Amino acid sequence: MRRVQTSFLGVAFFALVFSCNSGPRADGGTLDTGVEPLRLATPRKLLPFVPLEDGRVLAAGGHDGQRTLSSCEVFEPETGMWSLTGSMHKARRNHAVVRLLDGRVLVTGGTQVVAPGALADAEVYAPASGLWTQVAPMFEARNDPSALLLPDGRVLVAGGTDADRRPLRSAELFDPMTGTWAPATPPGFVRGGAGTAVMLAQGKALFVSGLQAELYDVATGRWEKAGFAGGAAGTHRQGHSVTLLPDGRVLVVGGGTARASSTAEVYDAVTGLWTLVAAPSVAREHHAAVVTPEGQVLVLGGEHPMAGALASVERFDPMTGQWASAPALTEPRGLPGALTLRDGSVLLVGGANEVAGMLDTSEQYLPTGCVPVTCETREATCGAVPDGCGGMLECAPCVVEGCDAQQCSAEGLTRR
Repeated sequence: MRRVQTSFLGVAFFALVFSCNSGPRADGGTLDTGVEPLRLATPRKLLPFVPLEDGRVLAAGGHDGQRTLSSCEVFEPETGMWSLTGSMHKARRNHAVVRLLDGRVLVTGGTQVVAPGALADAEVYAPASGLWTQVAPMFEARNDPSALLLPDGRVLVAGGTDADRRPLRSAELFDPMTGTWAPATPPGFVRGGAGTAVMLAQGKALFVSGLQAELYDVATGRWEKAGFAGGAAGTHRQGHSVTLLPDGRVLVVGGGTARASSTAEVYDAVTGLWTLVAAPSVAREHHAAVVTPEGQVLVLGGEHPMAGALASVERFDPMTGQWASAPALTEPRGLPGALTLRDGSVLLVGGANEVAGMLDTSEQYLPTGCVPVTCETREATCGAVPDGCGGMLECAPCVVEGCDAQQCSAEGLTRR
């Protein structure tokens, strides 16, 4: 198990290890019978992690570095354990996931292969039984679409790419009561990307991807432009984050272009204007972003065009529009999943980096304050090491190989 890493900012990052119970997988092979707190049974990326109504977290499908997955796992915050749940009927990655008003979870679209491809299939997960039920497929196969729960309980799915990776300029609506789809007015521009749409208080949904942001009016079913093309930064965004702030504004950070990756902007739904805010200190894309209980935004990990996967974490204060450094992740993580748990902690899951490859570990942000580690909890540690709260530990001196065990013990030394 990894040890605790915390910070001088009054937060704590716990590098934790994930596992599941034993049993067969639909993806082939069997699982280890041993369980270990906080380690995924399977490394996963290219999937949304969704909080369930009872506070648990569902990981459905994704990619483990070699294959697309149909297997699913559920995280129990009280125990820190992942356990297997029912597998989807179809393996998928880059799919859309939405929790419905009745607590069930809709999964739709995505792809099964690295090569061009797209799925129209959709299915619904029942947390009480842990089982998946297939529902009517979408009218169009969609890889990496945008999806959002509307206030009336329907789900709007827009854009994505088709089987040949051509962008789609279309949308459709899922009705959970009937399990069927209906065509929706197409957006004016192509859309796509998990987590790139948010529901505003004004009864409109904001979709931010590509060059032109758009608003979908739930009452009329019509689309309209949200500000000028390119927003305040004047750039195309893909691989970015879109976060609804507590005051109703929307923060957009990063993306795949040089301009996008190094900028952040805020959309004001009342005025309809985009405003460029202070730039984060690290350019990034394919990162995670969540709102903390204090109303600030943590931007975690991601990828840098030159440096690769990032361990960097920054904190945005909506009141001041400024950024501050937060403690770095224990492991660099590109394409991680992140969400806020009921106790206010932030769980960062999976992803990948150039050294370790696919990650099955996780880290947890605890807003209750900094808990420094000790030399005793860092087994076999010697010399000066960080205490996780911005200070340093002076553990027993490091000694060369061959130190006599009795001498080391008498002098309070630690063998490496």
